Amino acid sequence: MVRGFLLLAVSAQAFGAAAPMRLSNPGLPLSRPQVGAIGASIVVPSAPGLKSTLALAPSLAPAMPVLAPVPQLKLAPALAAPAAPEAVPAAMPALQSLADQVQVRKDGADSKAMGEFYDRAGRGSDAVEAVAAEGDFGAPFRVPYDPKGQVDPAELGPNRTPGMKHEKDKAKDRLEDDQREMDELQQKLYAEGKRSVLIVIQAMDTGGKDGTIRWVLTGLNPQGVKVSSFKKPTAQEAKHSFLWRIKKALPGKGMIGVFNRSHYEDILVPTVYKTFSAEEVAKRYDTINAFEKKLAENGTVILKFFLNISKDEQKARLQERLDDPDKNWKFSEADLETRKHWDEFQRAYGQVLARTSTPWAPWHVIPANKKWYRNYAVARIIKEAMQRMDPRYPKVSFDPRTVVIPD
Repeated sequence: MVRGFLLLAVSAQAFGAAAPMRLSNPGLPLSRPQVGAIGASIVVPSAPGLKSTLALAPSLAPAMPVLAPVPQLKLAPALAAPAAPEAVPAAMPALQSLADQVQVRKDGADSKAMGEFYDRAGRGSDAVEAVAAEGDFGAPFRVPYDPKGQVDPAELGPNRTPGMKHEKDKAKDRLEDDQREMDELQQKLYAEGKRSVLIVIQAMDTGGKDGTIRWVLTGLNPQGVKVSSFKKPTAQEAKHSFLWRIKKALPGKGMIGVFNRSHYEDILVPTVYKTFSAEEVAKRYDTINAFEKKLAENGTVILKFFLNISKDEQKARLQERLDDPDKNWKFSEADLETRKHWDEFQRAYGQVLARTSTPWAPWHVIPANKKWYRNYAVARIIKEAMQRMDPRYPKVSFDPRTVVIPD
């Protein structure tokens, strides 16, 4: 049976601060979100000189000691109700959970705050397992939205294995279970034919983009999956807007699309090599955020993954490509040139992750030094997103019991 496509996008984008969002109540303009350790909040000017916050990810409250109830806020119904029945996909946990009301601490989403939470999850599995029990394994990996900030990938533990310790065999068994569930969900997604999944995968060279696609999506029907790889723009692509080639590769309804690198390259490279001004790069943040928001409103669930490896791990993987004749073809001297700019790319990624991890298209920073854990974590997050989508087989307009197939 034909399955549906799941489009995986790993990248981060900022939410345009210049254009405030508005509630269905026109009297309540929304300003730039303030962020806590995980998730984001909307700041609602309720009166001159008074601000209240409504968190975008209150479903994480059990694992988030920085959150506290704000009983006086009664804005959730206006925020939670989409304009159309399927305008906001059910697989977007940050938007879906707006019915709860919490207050986020004011010190913002710096890398230290995220690192502290991540470290707790890495040393002991209790935090991750507690969230996983609620069907949100990806919560500890999601980057807080901060339109003017950044995180430090090195502080987020590329060698850690939150929730799994070092149980490689157990992770592989769970991966196989998740793949079977993804296969069933893909069939329903395709049959339903109303929504799609976009998976974006970004990483430094040797970060494991190809391996993640190979091992995580094993078992899905190839007819329902479209993988697009984006490299240096061709002469034709360079004549168009940087999103031109991206739009051509988007998944159709019922499909799963995977981006191996993505439109985020058009922020990262100009930032590192300073081919664009800071103003031009900022415009691209806004453009991408608006673009992804439109996709989400039209029924595309966006999952972005940054596969986080260390500089030492990259060196080991490059050396392996030189030492193994069967992997020589993977080695490129261009990778060595890019490696010279490791620190610059890490800073650029840190900005991208914070400034484009919007509620409708959040970034997940996946510890990727250990390939087995990388595959397990990415697969589980995808599976849970599809479960929240809850795709269903369409109802038929006839009674199958009354149909007689002629001899």
